[in-house]
Amino acid sequence: MNRLIALLLSICPLLVLAASNEGQIYEPTRDIFAPTAAASPSQTAAPTSKKPVVLSAEQQAAASAASSAVSVLASAGAAKIATLQLYSQDELLGWIAKHQHLKRVLADECQLVPDIEARAKVMMLPSYQYLWADMLLTGTCVDKDATTGVDYMWSAAQHGLPAALLRLAQYYEKGRYVQQDKRQAVVLMHEAAALGYLEARMEWVAMLDRGLGSPLDYEEAYSWLHHSVISDDQQHARATRLLRQLAARMPANVVARAKTYKLD
Repeated sequence: MNRLIALLLSICPLLVLAASNEGQIYEPTRDIFAPTAAASPSQTAAPTSKKPVVLSAEQQAAASAASSAVSVLASAGAAKIATLQLYSQDELLGWIAKHQHLKRVLADECQLVPDIEARAKVMMLPSYQYLWADMLLTGTCVDKDATTGVDYMWSAAQHGLPAALLRLAQYYEKGRYVQQDKRQAVVLMHEAAALGYLEARMEWVAMLDRGLGSPLDYEEAYSWLHHSVISDDQQHARATRLLRQLAARMPANVVARAKTYKLD
């Protein structure tokens, strides 16, 4: 956009000059190949004042149109730059929870990559560390680098970001990017769920339904999810299904107690 504006600014004077010379044929005042003699003092012409250039109505209209085009493009470019502001913590965490953070970076045409990297590396903001890690792991706007990506995901987790703890738990359970370690996966997922992260609480119950963890975790996990407020209909339906499956593993009196007492 900036290059286009600069190009139009540079050609505007040429357009006006071309318009002012329209219909004229260049004729040399002398033979450019003929030898020239040194001018004597008496032959030296006295300086004359230049006449002001007067543009015709058509020439003025052409210049005005070119100027207007440049103004429109400059305004559009400035508006686009103004909209590309860095994400607030709440915005970014909201996109992470909805798995839309990478889509947002792509929607911004990858123009904020240096700022994202700086906030992950220098400022060490957990939400930006998570975003930067996911960009490296998926190759979004940057070259793929799984090693560095996992390191930044761990850094975000160590700063207490539950979404990072959940993601690492999934990596260790599936053996993705790291060696499979289901014991580590259980520890990480439980920690994320204990922080009140809804997705982690659902995944923690799902993990217990798959036979991971310990029966001693059932009552706590059931209580956490049962007492969670869930506004999304699909998530609510999934939570109901997961709780029903977990209840089938538990004594009825333990299920009743988990429903009665909130164990946060």
